[in-house]
Amino acid sequence: MAWQAAGYAIAVAAVVVAMAIVLSLASLSRSIRRLERTAEAVSKDATTVLRRCDHLAEEIEATLAMSRKSLEDFAWLAEGARAMGEAVHSAAKTTARLTELYRDCLSAPFQSASGDSDAGEKTELSNLARTLWSMWKSRGRASSSERRDPSANAEQSEGE
Repeated sequence: MAWQAAGYAIAVAAVVVAMAIVLSLASLSRSIRRLERTAEAVSKDATTVLRRCDHLAEEIEATLAMSRKSLEDFAWLAEGARAMGEAVHSAAKTTARLTELYRDCLSAPFQSASGDSDAGEKTELSNLARTLWSMWKSRGRASSSERRDPSANAEQSEGE
């Protein structure tokens, strides 16, 4: 009987070992399922984060392009301002020179005759400028009187 008891003990031990193996496998299976669910959740989160990073990269690219365009426009504007400054400088120099010549022409008749050949030319220029100015003023008066009473001018032209 000792052999029978030993056989039963071995059988019980085998059943216990088998049960332990089955329980271990079930526990391992649950752990693996939890691990798979965690991996799926991490994968979904990673996909979301990657989409956000992709969107952020697109926004950064658009911002850089806009910044580049703004800098190019600013450079263009600065070049325009430089050209305008040069034009204003040139106009100021021309105006100063023209004012000087005009002053010389107008003051020439009042200065003592020095016998220079320039004096005659300046006097002629002065007379020419005065004649042009008086013609311009008389033209302005005539056109303003026409605007006031066009019928009076029509009667005058018929009588002539």
